[in-house]
Amino acid sequence: MNRDADNLADVQWVAQCAHCLREQWPHADPTSLEEAAVEIWRDETMRKLTPTQAALGWLRQGLPESALVSKPSDLRQ
Repeated sequence: MNRDADNLADVQWVAQCAHCLREQWPHADPTSLEEAAVEIWRDETMRKLTPTQAALGWLRQGLPESALVSKPSDLRQ
């Protein structure tokens, strides 16, 4: 197993997840969004999803649909 390649994929996943969070929270501190993305990545269930699916799924936990910009169809990307 190439651990460097695995680490690179992890960094890319987290960056993409943080970007999706930023789209939902444009005024949030970027460092906090990256920390949230790392926490999402640590969840094995979320890590199996694409970064966008994981971010939107995490954001939807306990929130009504109307609270988010994206539509449920975005989870199927």
